[in-house]
Amino acid sequence: MAEEVNQLLIDADQNDTDLHHGAPAMQYQDEKIFPYGCPRVFALVADIESYPQFLPGWSRVRVLHSDDHRLEVEQQLQLGPFPVRFHSSAELERCRSILITSSDAPFGRMTIEWCFTPRDQQRCQVSLTIDLALNPGSLRHPLQRLLKHGSGELLRLFEERAREVYG
Repeated sequence: MAEEVNQLLIDADQNDTDLHHGAPAMQYQDEKIFPYGCPRVFALVADIESYPQFLPGWSRVRVLHSDDHRLEVEQQLQLGPFPVRFHSSAELERCRSILITSSDAPFGRMTIEWCFTPRDQQRCQVSLTIDLALNPGSLRHPLQRLLKHGSGELLRLFEERAREVYG
């Protein structure tokens, strides 16, 4: 079981908005030590196409372009009967970090940063930082609820996935 190091959730209220986009901002940070080496944890997080198998709300992921250092991805979240599609880019620094960004609707801004720090051969400290600003629209509030709830569960869900995949 992973050791939880720190958790901080800052959820902006309706009056706290992103200065550039006028969209409500959400920031989230969390860290855990996983009982697996960083190469394994990195590979698990970088396997974006498997997200619909274990992340609630993710219904489809398709890698449009891939090379050793970058992924271009089309993703779909499901909010009840409403699909929400967006494109994202992921910059990969093998076994060290993954930086995911999007400014596609419904996001005014989305940045998700994963950092992997070896603690020893069998343990990896995973740091997760999420910074979101959602565009106005009818799906903003349901999407905000999904992301707010889901952000707090991400490391736990990835830890469960690692146990499934690596034992």
